[in-house]
Amino acid sequence: MDLSTKQGRREQGQRIQRAVERAGLSIEELAGRIGCSRALIYQYLSGTTLAQPDRLQQIAAECGVTLTDFYSTSEEFTPAPRRAAPAIVSPVPSSLPVALPSQEVAVRLNESLRSLQELAGAQEGPPDYRALASTCERILSLASQVGDNAVQASALLRLGNALLSIADFPRAAEALARAVAFAREIGASGTETSARQSLGQALYQLGRTEEAGVQFASIAAGADFQGRWQGTLSLGSIHEQRGEYRQAMQRFDDAANILEEGEANGTVRAEAVAVGLLYVNANRTNVYLDEGDFRGARPLAEKCLADAESLGIAGQYLEARFNLAWCDFGTGQWAHAYPALTSLLQLARFIGDQGRETMTRAWIGILLAAAGDRDAALAFGKDALAQALSRGDRRSELYAQLALADAYSGDSRRDSEARYHTTQALAVASTVRETRAEIECRLRLAHLGAQSGNPREQQDAATRALALSERLGARHLESLSRVWLAEAMLRTASTPDGADQSASLASARSEAESALETADELELAEGRWRSRSVLARILLQSASQEAEGAELRLREAVAVLENLRAALRETGIPDTLLENEDCADVYIQLGQLLQKTGRTDEASAFLEQAGWPPLMTRLTAPTEAAAPFPRGAQ
Repeated sequence: MDLSTKQGRREQGQRIQRAVERAGLSIEELAGRIGCSRALIYQYLSGTTLAQPDRLQQIAAECGVTLTDFYSTSEEFTPAPRRAAPAIVSPVPSSLPVALPSQEVAVRLNESLRSLQELAGAQEGPPDYRALASTCERILSLASQVGDNAVQASALLRLGNALLSIADFPRAAEALARAVAFAREIGASGTETSARQSLGQALYQLGRTEEAGVQFASIAAGADFQGRWQGTLSLGSIHEQRGEYRQAMQRFDDAANILEEGEANGTVRAEAVAVGLLYVNANRTNVYLDEGDFRGARPLAEKCLADAESLGIAGQYLEARFNLAWCDFGTGQWAHAYPALTSLLQLARFIGDQGRETMTRAWIGILLAAAGDRDAALAFGKDALAQALSRGDRRSELYAQLALADAYSGDSRRDSEARYHTTQALAVASTVRETRAEIECRLRLAHLGAQSGNPREQQDAATRALALSERLGARHLESLSRVWLAEAMLRTASTPDGADQSASLASARSEAESALETADELELAEGRWRSRSVLARILLQSASQEAEGAELRLREAVAVLENLRAALRETGIPDTLLENEDCADVYIQLGQLLQKTGRTDEASAFLEQAGWPPLMTRLTAPTEAAAPFPRGAQ
């Protein structure tokens, strides 16, 4: 029966109805026993709704039949194994075993196998990946009994892809490696190509990029058209992960050329080419994002979103929405980024895409930490980390650790916890050889050095981050690296035993101005306010005491932060930005500058207008009033 059609579902409904009648049950009794409405049972019987396997299993248990009976075309029902009952003495002598003829056993096994394959097909559309994985394991058991290696290869490929979809990467890699072996043994080149591609994806997610590259290179060099472009594209994704952006883009261009040549010579249909180019453009978008080119990434991500929707490819639809949210987060458009991420989380959960669900949770945590909502950020980060660890998802684990690091680093009393999660993230980044993520970790270590008053640690971390950023061409990370480096130089120059102060201040100013220029060009929200804040402090520390220029930079930094606060309010979530002590310090700096230049009333009015009472308390505290730098600077 074809369960994708209403007629097929109606045939299944008739089998359900016959089983219920044979069991002597009414519809009301059945509904009560399995915990659903009578109306839902009627929908199953009429074929308007496809009964899910877990619900069918309940019905089968109540009716005393097997689950496969609901997928069979036979008129007979197979009695289900009875529940445990008190032991009785069998009237059949043990010397006379009851057995079916071997031919009949083989027939029944093959019938069950066909039924399970139909069930697996039904579970693929709409997808129920966990149920599909369970069905594939049952298919494997039966296929091994009948010695059908082709069915085993196909079932292992299905099982591996189902496990990939629920982000169970270790089990997926195991199943797909077996699928490759079976496919090679029987000479099923198409199955082998598909299994190698999926195996490469599983290994990639596990951080085993060298092994993944072997699989991708194998199919990229093969004769199979699908394998050639997919393998080439995936090799590009490995280059992208390592920060080798030029090589990555070349691979993506090669994959696009293979697709276009295939369409030109009639090897592949136009729709298949459109699907392939969607994946190519999605990977190109990732490179733009890695480089901090949000303006270049946005139109490409929007194209991917439209193409994925028209082609009906759910995974790429989610990926495009995620990339657009990333653009909005980086440029400070939080009124768009936060709702986009929360709706994306719901969509990923709805379709069962656990990998993207986990990654989205991590990024919501990162956004909320930046917004100062530490409690919510911790909750999302912990959930993401638990999910990632349970499935061996190293990339999601990496960003979950960063979310937790950010949540803890917003509170100077929890530096040790922030440092722990940062070093854990750095270890994962090194394992999976993701250089851009290593830079993210180094920047957080620079932040922790600043927060704990250790300019040497801050400068070392910022210097290493800057060198990596320049090598990759990741300009947004380069801008932030220069911010932390400039502040470290400023802190060093302000110490009593500091070396040539004027030279240090000049170097710090050069770094800060370069950071500011890049941040403005990229519209990088964090870089824009951080670079202005540190530049203002450098101007105040210089020999000429450039108070006017410092005030201008601080007012510009406050304007950036006020836009972020307005964005938070627009989303309907609490305006917690000034819980982030770095952000609050910018307001305090401006208040102190106004106060020191004889404008005490203006300073009070400014901080009162900010609508954050702790700012006034900090301004009037004697220790704060005398301090030339924010916390941790001395």
